[in-house]
Amino acid sequence: MRRAVKRSVDPDIKVQLVNIARGEAQSASWKDERPLPLVIIDGDVVYRGDFSVREIVQEIARRYRA
Repeated sequence: MRRAVKRSVDPDIKVQLVNIARGEAQSASWKDERPLPLVIIDGDVVYRGDFSVREIVQEIARRYRA
């Protein structure tokens, strides 16, 4: 997914996998959201559970190219 975002949208956009069991997510507003996995863009939960990389790339492109 990281490569798809960098190639299709902008190489400077940060894509990160976050482990919700670690401290990095314990203070996040979305820490109790389910089902996993979550896709969060700019702090907003955009997808829960199943999703496709294509959908994520399209959503990021929509937000950053607007």
